[in-house]
Amino acid sequence: MSNSSKLALLALLAAAPAKAALVEDTVATVNGQPILKTEYQKNLDSVIEQYKRTAPQLLGDKDAMTQIRKKVLDQMIDDKLFENEAERRKLKIHEREVDAGINEVREKNFRHDPEGKTLSDEEVDKVLNEELKKEGVTPSAFRERIRKQMMIRRVIEEAVRPKVKPPEEAEVKKAFDTIKFIIKGDTGAVSGMADRDAQAYMGLGQRVKDLSGERVRVSHILIKTAPKASMVEKNAALTKIQELKKALSADDADFAEVAKKSSDDKESSERGGDLGFVLRGWMPPEFEKVAFTLPVGELSEPVETQFGYHLIRVQEKKAAENVTFPKLKDDLSQFLFNLSFEKELEKTAQDLRKQAQIEIKLPTDEKKG
Repeated sequence: MSNSSKLALLALLAAAPAKAALVEDTVATVNGQPILKTEYQKNLDSVIEQYKRTAPQLLGDKDAMTQIRKKVLDQMIDDKLFENEAERRKLKIHEREVDAGINEVREKNFRHDPEGKTLSDEEVDKVLNEELKKEGVTPSAFRERIRKQMMIRRVIEEAVRPKVKPPEEAEVKKAFDTIKFIIKGDTGAVSGMADRDAQAYMGLGQRVKDLSGERVRVSHILIKTAPKASMVEKNAALTKIQELKKALSADDADFAEVAKKSSDDKESSERGGDLGFVLRGWMPPEFEKVAFTLPVGELSEPVETQFGYHLIRVQEKKAAENVTFPKLKDDLSQFLFNLSFEKELEKTAQDLRKQAQIEIKLPTDEKKG
C-alpha cells in the first residue's frame, strides 16, 4: 500500500468515530438536517425549570414527563421545518433586522434585574453575556439563533396569518356567554370542546374572574412557626411580632424596610413584604378576614395562621366589577383570533411534516420518559 493510500485510510478511520459521535449526538433529522441532543437537552432543561416554578407536581408524573419531552422535540422539529420553508421561499433577514431582534431580547429579558431595577446599557450587556456564557453560546451563535427565529416568524406571517380571519361578532358574543358561565363555576359551558380549547376558555374565564372580583393589595411581615410548634415557640414568635408592631407604630419605621430585614417570608420580603393583589379564597381565612376589612394604610394587630404570625398592611382596594360585553369585546376577539391562529399554525406544520423526511433518534428510555 502506498504512503498516500495509508494516509487516506488513516484519515478515514480517524473520521469514523467523529461521524459516529455526531450520529450518537442527534435526536432527530429533518430532511437530513440534524437536531443535536445537546440543543434538545438545553431546551428540555429550560422547560423543566419553568415547570419547577409553575407546576412542580407534574414533574413527578411519568406520563407528564413523556409529554413534555415529546412537546420539546416536536417544537424543535417544527422550527426546523419552518426554517426549511423560509429557505425555500428565499426569505432574507438583513443585519439591521437581526440587530433589532437582539435589542428586543435585551430590552424584554435583561433591562431590569429581579428586583425591578432598571439597568444601564453596560449592565444589560454584562448580564446578557454572562447568560450566554452560562449556556455555552458564543455571540455569533446567539446572533444566528436570533436570525433563525426571525426567519421562522417571517414565514409564519406569510404562510399562516393571511389564512386567519377575525371572528364575527356573533362568535364573540357566544364566547362571552361561555366566559360568564365559567365565572359562575359552570364548567358544563366547555363540554364538547376540544381539550385545548376548553383549557383556553377555562384559563381566560379564571383570569376575567380574578381581574373583576373584589381584591386587595397587601403587604405583610411573617414570623414563622412550625406546624407542631410548642407553646414556648409560639409565644416567642408572638413576642417578636409584637415587638415589630410596636417599633412600626412608635418610631414610624418604614414597613418595607422592616419586612426586608425581619420577615420570614423571604420571597415577599425582597419586595418589602408586597404580596400583590389577592382575591377572596386565596389566603388563609384568618389572614383574609383582616385583609378585606382593614382600612388602606393601617397596620393590623398580629394575625395567627397555620404559617405563623403576620402583620398586615393594605396598600390598595378594588371593588368587584361587573363583567360586560363592551369591556371584554376586544379581548375576546383577540382570544378567538389567537385560537384560530394556533390551529392554522398546527395545520401548516402538519402539512410541512407530510412533505418532509423526519427520523426520530431519541434513545428508547427518552421516548418512554
